[in-house]
Amino acid sequence: MRYNQFLGNILAAALEKESCGDKYDIMLNEIFKAKRLGKRDRIWVSDRFFFYLRHKLFFDEVSENSEICAKNIAMIFEDEPDEILTEKIENLHKNGTYNRLFNESFPEFLSNKIRSLYGSDTFSWFNSKAKTVLRTNLRKISRDELSEMLKSEGFENSPTPLSPAGIILEPTNKSLKNIELFAKGFFEFQDESSQLASLLVNKNTKTLLEPCAGGGGKSLAVSSFFKDIKVTASDSRTYLFKEIKERAKRAGTRIETAAFSDISSDFDTVFIDSPCSGSGVIRRNPGDRWNINEKILSDLNKLQSELIRKFAVKVKKGGELIYITCSFLERENEEIIQKFLNENKDFSLISAEARLSENIKNSTGFSEITNDLYFRTKPFSERDLMFGAVMKRN
Repeated sequence: MRYNQFLGNILAAALEKESCGDKYDIMLNEIFKAKRLGKRDRIWVSDRFFFYLRHKLFFDEVSENSEICAKNIAMIFEDEPDEILTEKIENLHKNGTYNRLFNESFPEFLSNKIRSLYGSDTFSWFNSKAKTVLRTNLRKISRDELSEMLKSEGFENSPTPLSPAGIILEPTNKSLKNIELFAKGFFEFQDESSQLASLLVNKNTKTLLEPCAGGGGKSLAVSSFFKDIKVTASDSRTYLFKEIKERAKRAGTRIETAAFSDISSDFDTVFIDSPCSGSGVIRRNPGDRWNINEKILSDLNKLQSELIRKFAVKVKKGGELIYITCSFLERENEEIIQKFLNENKDFSLISAEARLSENIKNSTGFSEITNDLYFRTKPFSERDLMFGAVMKRN
């Protein structure tokens, strides 16, 4: 194998900073800017760095230092291991640890949870690279029209199976953020699971509060799917309101923003897109698997329970409370909901499957994204793993 030593050294530098706690994209971009790398070289380093994160236990086992690790990554990535690496791999097969280190490269408690929930075959899906998914802004254009326009600009795509607005893009190195279709607000970047979660909203809702709005992705989706709903976005990070306003303007819609202290009225629907471990999106963020631990989960569980209690009081009588996470861990999902329902007898669960059937016409297959009364997507599709519960205030 011809090894690019210059790029290998940059990859090694990234590996040395891997445990610093920075966001990996931010960390890599800082390195790329410092080295003035072009687009092709950035892709070379990024692809191999994230490949490492997906198989970290293996590479740490067979590599003595970051320089050797960078070369080992390149050799495995291109399926051209040298004699030394081949011998190490053979030894791992002999002692029965190869599969655990390479294919099931997760913290032990997370790998055990994946195996118990979904089976060992699922690890290949968790380690695969997620495709880019768009949500058509139905206020401005139909999905079919947008699909054809994207194809005319060289972006091959296909419709999502269930969301009426979703478009799955085939892999490409071309940037979508620089094209006119994005500038005109014809689409946003949003996984199909997030789109479907937004479709858990009651279509008869008049007012909706999203108290953990972040950059406003779910608020924008609700505004696109339900044109008559007045959406209010809030967040403890009020500096994000500027981004929400800009995105809403581009989308051709209006989203109100309000700090927690300024929320005085009650709402037909309160939509809590709760902070969580992100375990359901580790295909997109492979490094996050190494940041999920018992302390983080314990702190998140406290916050999740606090948020759902705090904002449940903002639901009008007869209104609905929707709780969403991008996690597949029961302790962030079903356990939080059951605890809340046990303490709040005036709320009861509504079938997520029935709600999706109401909002998405002429579609079947909702059983593959629901479990009991909950919204719960599953592996082996081009969707992130998400959880959702719809509760009515009696």
